[in-house]
Amino acid sequence: MAHVNLMVDTVIANLPEEGLRSVLRSMLAANPSVTSLFEERTRNYLQKPFAARTGHLFNTDGNAPSLTENFRATQQRVRAMLGCGLCYESLPLLTAIVSQASHLRLQSASEELAHALSTVDGDIVQALTAVQKSLLIPTGTRSLSHEEKPVVQALLESVIQCYESWDPTALDFLFERSLASLTTASLGLNIPDTNALSECGKLSTSTIPPLASCIETFNLNGKPLPRLFSGLWQLSSPSWGTASTHKIRQQFSAYAAKGFTAYDMADHYGDAEVIFGKFRASCSNPDALFGATKYCIFTPSTITQEVVQANVTERCQRMASNHIDLLQFHWQFYADPQYIQALQYLQEDPRVHLIGLCNFDTHHMEQVISAGIKVQTNQVQFSLIDSRPMFKMGEVCTKHDVKLLTYGTLCGGFIAEKWLGQPEPELFLQDITPSQRKYYEMILNWGGWALFQDLLETLKKIADKHNVSISNVATRWVLDFKYVGAVIVGTRMGVSEHADENLAAFGWKLEESDQISIQAILDRSKSNQLIELLGDCGGEYR
Repeated sequence: MAHVNLMVDTVIANLPEEGLRSVLRSMLAANPSVTSLFEERTRNYLQKPFAARTGHLFNTDGNAPSLTENFRATQQRVRAMLGCGLCYESLPLLTAIVSQASHLRLQSASEELAHALSTVDGDIVQALTAVQKSLLIPTGTRSLSHEEKPVVQALLESVIQCYESWDPTALDFLFERSLASLTTASLGLNIPDTNALSECGKLSTSTIPPLASCIETFNLNGKPLPRLFSGLWQLSSPSWGTASTHKIRQQFSAYAAKGFTAYDMADHYGDAEVIFGKFRASCSNPDALFGATKYCIFTPSTITQEVVQANVTERCQRMASNHIDLLQFHWQFYADPQYIQALQYLQEDPRVHLIGLCNFDTHHMEQVISAGIKVQTNQVQFSLIDSRPMFKMGEVCTKHDVKLLTYGTLCGGFIAEKWLGQPEPELFLQDITPSQRKYYEMILNWGGWALFQDLLETLKKIADKHNVSISNVATRWVLDFKYVGAVIVGTRMGVSEHADENLAAFGWKLEESDQISIQAILDRSKSNQLIELLGDCGGEYR
């Protein structure tokens, strides 16, 4: 191990916490090869003996229970563990939190305590997602080992015990997402057959109204869909904020009533499929809701019909459905041509109604189409900052009638009035999300923060002219490309609500003068160089 000199030690000891994080992140971005070493050293640190001790997580001495510093330290340790691959090691800590929470008197629980417990619910969902992904092997999915199963089973039993002792008249059960994830996951756990569990999360029947005439639509294999999809990526982690299941369902209901009837999710977006599936199943007209999920293969795999069918079965089970409206396929390794075989198996499965791609570049999308696969959509990044689809992808989409479902259109919320006239963000302030850290780097690659401010100023003038928001102008710019089917707008269910503002992107067009003003900014940027720097669409992930 090399020597760290005194002056470097001095920097580490005195640099503000957010500054140290920012410097570390920039080092990892500049030298990706260091990431594995960083994760290894983090695992070594977190697995020291003191990691398993939690102590008292809640203060119960006063009239109302409250959080202790041990709670905050334990939750931070859990999240660090999940970040570096210690998902199983995090489960005893999560079990301890749930177990201690089950003994609290919640009649007088503060809003802070209720919110804290709902964030733990999100942590458990993220941990279980990591557990499920750890079971993937080249030939499909393995079972939990003899060492792994007891810690997952203990968490399940703790959540069930907490539910059975919960007083629903005092507070909605705050670990409902955890309970649903544990009881719907194919983990081979011993799940008790009790009426209490079947009643948990039971929804009253609702009816989704027809789409209003003001909702712009596009056709996908004859089915009209709104040109704004609600993205559920934010349910994959509490880093975007979290809310109780009750609040999440309330927002689902409100969004659907306003015309947001299409939802984008994935097999690795936490419990997004489960929550969506339960909500849709509670509707008297479930076909009014459209569920687009994903089958993502990130590791070397051996493709067989059984493996593919098993994934489709899991998607259907989690979405409480006998079919999948749109299954979007991601394949990490283009050098391995098995992706063609996988898509052929998907096309043969009657449960998969429509097939889409996710982060495929133009060349490989054409190969898929040439192999006889009817591709309906390709989900790619597309925005004023990242316009790579304009260079090759758009022409091929038009030729083969493939619609783009675009994400990143608002750059994680940066393209908004909130950031007009603001200095460059400190990336690790509390209200900065992982998406914004990602898209901040895109902004730097595109042309930098100063030019981005010029873009926001231009968009603001256009927005004021049309009586809409900056975000609406950015969304409209993407929607005006004919090969774009819909823009996916990330939705922080139960945390923030922008339905009415987002709908203002409909019903108008950018004028020629607007396009000229925007293009004048883009001409000063490095837009044309991004395809060389990052590769074609999806290249940044490979």
